Amino acid sequence: MKKFKTVKYTISSHKLQNHSFTIAMISDLHNVELGKKNENLLEVLQETKPDIICIAGDLVLGKKEKSVKIAYDFIKKAVRIAPVYYGLGNHEQRMKKYPQVYGEEYRIFEKRIQKLGVTMLENSSSSLKIKGEKIQISGLALPEEYYKKRKKVELSIKTMNRLVGKASKEKFHILLAHTPKYGDTYLEWGGDLTLSGHYHGGMMRLPFLGGVISPDFRLFPNYCRGDFEKEKHHLIVSAGLGEHTLPIRIFNPRELVLITCVPE
Repeated sequence: MKKFKTVKYTISSHKLQNHSFTIAMISDLHNVELGKKNENLLEVLQETKPDIICIAGDLVLGKKEKSVKIAYDFIKKAVRIAPVYYGLGNHEQRMKKYPQVYGEEYRIFEKRIQKLGVTMLENSSSSLKIKGEKIQISGLALPEEYYKKRKKVELSIKTMNRLVGKASKEKFHILLAHTPKYGDTYLEWGGDLTLSGHYHGGMMRLPFLGGVISPDFRLFPNYCRGDFEKEKHHLIVSAGLGEHTLPIRIFNPRELVLITCVPE
């Protein structure tokens, strides 16, 4: 049976006035089942009672003739636990962009989960209140050239502002940005908390060196896993819950990430 661990972080913000809240971050599940129909994962979510569930991309597996049923079954139960906000990963983006290759199943999936109450964030934002605290959540969907292997297209603040708007100065602003490759830009952009995955923790992790290789075949990439802070802006990168193509995890367990956000 596939196992995972729960990793907890706590961050503070002056934008939160009176109340704390908890985010459960799901990243890179890739159609993996943790217990039958993900019952083990759902059980931990039920026990921890997060205020919101944020999906930082790649819940599905973007390969020909791969079903989205596992992802749908998980979402159907997750929405009963907490409101779900879904930022796209590169797998969702390519399945949606190329129906001639992957069929219409992903597009149907997206419509079905929205009917369940999921908020899809594809270069868009949503505002909400948690315990009276004002929150904004944005989902960054970068064009596919930003994911090219062995190539790094620069991401500017200007491009981020064009895609998702400027970071809020009043609301606690969460950004769902699947790839951590552009962590420097996310931190400079100014959101309070950015959630990323994509690197699967580097597949193999070594003491003192961290993750070994990224999906775009860069050795010892920056922002591979953990909490990175710059001037009270946080980037939290999950090692993810699944894998694909090269199903390798060495000293690199699957992670469900829980983040408690507290008033400063």
